[in-house]
Amino acid sequence: MDNEQANKLIQAGDKSQAVRRKLVERTSKSAEIRSSGEQTLAQEIAGTVNLPHPIYIDSAEGPHLTDVDGNEYIDLTGGFGPLVLGNRPSVVEEALAGQVKKGWHFGIPSAPQQLLSDIVKEAGACVDQVVFCNTGTEATMYAIRAARAFTGKQKVGLFDGSYHGVHDYALVKVDAESDRSRPSASILGSGVPRVIAEDLTVTLPYRDETAFEIIREQKDELAMVMIEPVQSSNPRLDAGEFLHALKEVCAECGVLFLLDEVITGFRIDYGGGQAHYDIKPDLATYGKAAGGGLPIGAVGGRKDIMNTFSGRDKAPYIFTAGTFSGNPLTMTAGIAATTYMRDHQDEIYPYLMAQGNRLALEVNSFCETHQIPAQIMNAGSMFHLVFTAGEINSSRDITKDWQVAEREFYLHLLGHNVIIPGIHLAFLSFAHKPEHVDAVIDAVKNSFEDMRVDGII
Repeated sequence: MDNEQANKLIQAGDKSQAVRRKLVERTSKSAEIRSSGEQTLAQEIAGTVNLPHPIYIDSAEGPHLTDVDGNEYIDLTGGFGPLVLGNRPSVVEEALAGQVKKGWHFGIPSAPQQLLSDIVKEAGACVDQVVFCNTGTEATMYAIRAARAFTGKQKVGLFDGSYHGVHDYALVKVDAESDRSRPSASILGSGVPRVIAEDLTVTLPYRDETAFEIIREQKDELAMVMIEPVQSSNPRLDAGEFLHALKEVCAECGVLFLLDEVITGFRIDYGGGQAHYDIKPDLATYGKAAGGGLPIGAVGGRKDIMNTFSGRDKAPYIFTAGTFSGNPLTMTAGIAATTYMRDHQDEIYPYLMAQGNRLALEVNSFCETHQIPAQIMNAGSMFHLVFTAGEINSSRDITKDWQVAEREFYLHLLGHNVIIPGIHLAFLSFAHKPEHVDAVIDAVKNSFEDMRVDGII
């Protein structure tokens, strides 16, 4: 359906207009905040739905978020991924309360940093040593710098559909019009020097063995190839064979192999993608869940590579710094969350996998039965509802044919009291009980039915 026709159906649709009225009427305080804030805020974090104003959150508890108007939603945002245990888990809240009494920022190192590094090392198959920073973006940026220093080579390989943060090197994306097996680079947004795309990165096709040929061809220039164990744009758990083959090719070519575990670390398994796929990269990056809901990033890996951060053993030294890196509040939250996940991993991870798979199966069966052009792709508890009916092997298969309908769906879903972030990558947590998952499934089905009444799908 073309966008113009879809928009006309939305404007004329009883269900579509009713949900807009409902949401606008019950979020007057959010509207006031937007009106005030837009005078000074150049940009906010990712929004929620296509309303005249975002929804602003006031509080969170377990599987729920409550907005400033007092409306409660089932939360599938998960803080964009960190909240494996749900919102405000008591184990983290109590740890933070204890640390606040002692201080929340020193600059000078504190003991919790050492404790959390031990936990990350224990969980990560490849981790000999750890460096902490504040975000996943910083972690991948530092890892690229370390790889270049260690190998003496300049280029980094990135895959079609990848996401590695918002620094310049991570904003090199694949040109959607380029050859699928030999993609060319483009830049996401303005302000990124073209030289980065043209001379310093190599774009690779995801789950396509041509990637191995490209790596062999450019091995003398490639410092590192980085890949997500599960792509956030294309969440799936059937990439293990490709990942193992990729690791072998990198080793053969003298190219470092990095798993970006910023999203998957401590989520799809306690040991992240490394444990799930039984694979040991040269380096791994972490963020999100490792901080228990507070800002964090981390690089971990082989000792000889990690020596670049200190210059030990005559390694080429790289400069890194951050006022809040390793701060005691984040370290304390991270210790509390990851320790709980470690001690209860036999309960947490099978549960998250089962509930995520159940959600995907029930929604996909409904879509197939009712010929709705959508499907859930999931890797356990992380999932993305994609408005594409055909088989999806990579992000190239995700079309924009139903872009307006997709945007409309999330508006209806919010009307049924389920909230998913504007990036549309969603998460279940250990706080989501089966009845909450049931409610999400019902909300998804009801949203589709509302849209069908208006003829949008």
